[in-house]
Amino acid sequence: MMDNKEWLHQKIKELLFKAVHSDVTADIAEVDVIQAKKIVKQNARSTHEFFLIFASLNLLNAAIKRPQYKKKLHYSEIKGNVSRLLGHLITLDFKEYNVAFYINPIEKCAYVEIYTIQFSFHNILMSEAIEAFIHSDLNKVKAWKEIRLQKIAGELFGLSMLNQLMIAHSPIIDIMQHKNQAF
Repeated sequence: MMDNKEWLHQKIKELLFKAVHSDVTADIAEVDVIQAKKIVKQNARSTHEFFLIFASLNLLNAAIKRPQYKKKLHYSEIKGNVSRLLGHLITLDFKEYNVAFYINPIEKCAYVEIYTIQFSFHNILMSEAIEAFIHSDLNKVKAWKEIRLQKIAGELFGLSMLNQLMIAHSPIIDIMQHKNQAF
C-alpha cells in the first residue's frame, strides 16, 4: 500500500502527463472558485499548505479567463494575493518547505516549484521586498518547464484539497466550512 507521499507524487505525475498530452481543458466548478478565493487570503505554514494556496491561485488564474467567471473575479485580486504570498515566502527559509521560488525580472514572472509542479504567475505586482529578492543571490532563475497547469487547474486544486485533508486537519481548511457562500 502506498503512503500519502507516494500517492501524491503518483497523482501529480498523472496530472502533469495529462497537462502535456491532452488537449482537453478540465471544468472549473463554481464551488471550487468560491473556496479558492478564501484560501488565497491565507499564509502557509507547511509545504502542503503552500501547495493548496498556489493550486488555488492557479485555479483562479484559469477561471478568470472563462466567460462565467470574468465578472466575478478580478486580476488585481489574484495578482495581489500572488505578490502577498511571494512576500511571505521571501521572509521564510523556503527551502525548509521544499519550495523552490524565483522570479524572472525581465518577464515579471514568478515561478514556484512544489512537489515537482512549477506554478508560474506573470505580471506580478512588485513590492520593495520582491525587488530586493530579485536582485539577491537567492533568486536563481530557471527555465519554465513549459507545462500549462491551467488546463488541469480544477483537478490540481482538487488534489491539493484532498492532500491537505489527508495530511492533517489544519486551520486553513476551516475556511471551507462556509464554501457555499456566493461571490
